[in-house]
Amino acid sequence: MLNLKKRKIATLIAVILGSSMLAACGGDNGADGTSGTNGTIGLNGSNGTDGTNGSDGSDGSNGSDGQNLTGAAKLTRLATVPVGAEITGMFLTDNDELFFNVQHPSDLSGNETPAKVGVVTGFDWSTLDPMTESLSVPTTDTEKMAVRVVAGTYQVLGQAGDTLNNQLPHGLGAITTADEATEIKQSQDPDFNAFVPTSASGDTGFLFTAWEDRPGAMSRIELSKEDSGTWTIGDAINVDFSGVLGTIINCFGTLSPWNTPLTSEENYEAENTEQWNNTAYLDGYPNYPDVKNLQSYLASSTLPNPYDYGYIIEITDPTSTSPTPVKHFTLGRVAHENSVVMPDWKTVYTTDDGSNKAFYKFVATNAGDLSAGTLYAAKLTQDATNAPAKAGFDIQWIKLGSSDNSEIKTWINSYNGITEADYIEGETSYIPQAEIDDWAINGTGDDRYAFLETLRAAKAKGATTEFRKMEGVVINYDGVASGAVPYMYVAMSSVGKGMVDNEGDIQLDSSAYCGAVYRFGVQTDFNVNRMEPVVVGGAYNSDGDANGNKCDVNGISNPDNLAVMDDGRVLIGEDTSKHVNNALWIYNPKGE
Repeated sequence: MLNLKKRKIATLIAVILGSSMLAACGGDNGADGTSGTNGTIGLNGSNGTDGTNGSDGSDGSNGSDGQNLTGAAKLTRLATVPVGAEITGMFLTDNDELFFNVQHPSDLSGNETPAKVGVVTGFDWSTLDPMTESLSVPTTDTEKMAVRVVAGTYQVLGQAGDTLNNQLPHGLGAITTADEATEIKQSQDPDFNAFVPTSASGDTGFLFTAWEDRPGAMSRIELSKEDSGTWTIGDAINVDFSGVLGTIINCFGTLSPWNTPLTSEENYEAENTEQWNNTAYLDGYPNYPDVKNLQSYLASSTLPNPYDYGYIIEITDPTSTSPTPVKHFTLGRVAHENSVVMPDWKTVYTTDDGSNKAFYKFVATNAGDLSAGTLYAAKLTQDATNAPAKAGFDIQWIKLGSSDNSEIKTWINSYNGITEADYIEGETSYIPQAEIDDWAINGTGDDRYAFLETLRAAKAKGATTEFRKMEGVVINYDGVASGAVPYMYVAMSSVGKGMVDNEGDIQLDSSAYCGAVYRFGVQTDFNVNRMEPVVVGGAYNSDGDANGNKCDVNGISNPDNLAVMDDGRVLIGEDTSKHVNNALWIYNPKGE
């Protein structure tokens, strides 16, 4: 792959120089930054309106000097999408071109209009002036139903249902049986995008798009850029997932350092395995009808095995005629939102979407190979404040287990053949909690619990399981490798539920109901041990403003997809019903 050069060189430089990565940020209202044991200077926080100094940050180890911020961080609105639509699939190419999707829009009369997969043309996002003014909030019906961008033009590459020159007979985003003979449903939910280049210039390549449905799907569109800057569509196919028994809810994702797409199965019901074979379970995500659709996809006479779903899937041979999916059971079975591979090609962080969930780290046995390694879950210690805009958290990592894909698949297969006839109300046909507790407390049995019932295993081991809507976790790969942007970011779509009660490791107040973005300082070994808020949503009004916005239109609401630019600025896409029109923002930590 020709575009591996940039990433490999950055990784090599980091390894040779041993550059230090730690630069945790300080407290709110002008607090001092984190001090490392070897003279580390962390980020200075922005000045608060009252000028009160915040508390000192926590100690780091062997950290490098942090970036000194002189002004308040700036948030600028860069785009808005039609009423009802989410912004998904944000992907910045090495040429700083931005792909993003318009997921499930609706028109003003309430009728659904097709979802869109697209790219902003005619603009290099690395040149965006930090002083750019925010795009206005849509006011007219025309503006409310348009994709509006502060610079460039949004080019629609395909809409849900498009046949793309008759190459996709059932249409883009159609969920079909594995043999593509029969349509099961038409999805309106394009999510993750990854552009895999096939030329040194980056002007040709393949765009992979995940379809967040039950069953899940992924399309691949060949693209080439014209001299005008617009993109032309070539071949189009659907990735064949029958070899891994299909997928469910293919959500956000990333491109690995070795240029393979990593799509995430967001299995919200991973910890509710007991409901999988319950014919009366109609409200879950997935629910029993969704499981039956998966059975239709497989053309199987028996109910699918729940332990086959809820993983990170690597698309190997992405530019070949037939890309090959590989499910990495090693990263745990949860509601994966996204996984990001660090520049050592071994350390991976992955989030678990939903309520009362955990945060995970995986360390591969061999670099560039996610098929074997060790899985950990985070244990948090909160600062002495319950204010979401101030409270950071120290992180310890609890080991859950070590294994490889082959061994885990053997464990999975031991639960094959269970059907609806085995369901008994109030019991489970699968792994009972007593087994998990016995393993966690007494070390009984093997590590299957860590990988098949990952959230329940993490809770039994004492990890923090209170996160609410923990969404995409991202880095700027070259920035982390070189130390120029030594941060990882994560969106917390809603700071609620277990995060705002008076129990457990996270005890915040409810003032950040509109969501927040957190930052982690990345250390030289690519570990993270500190998490702090950098962008917090505005005030929430259940009655809404005059236009129906329940969260302040000048602040984020339910952040979801993120992307970190080469200069450290962060793109933030919304997935909210609390803004009439979802927005794409850029956060500038330098305050310019």
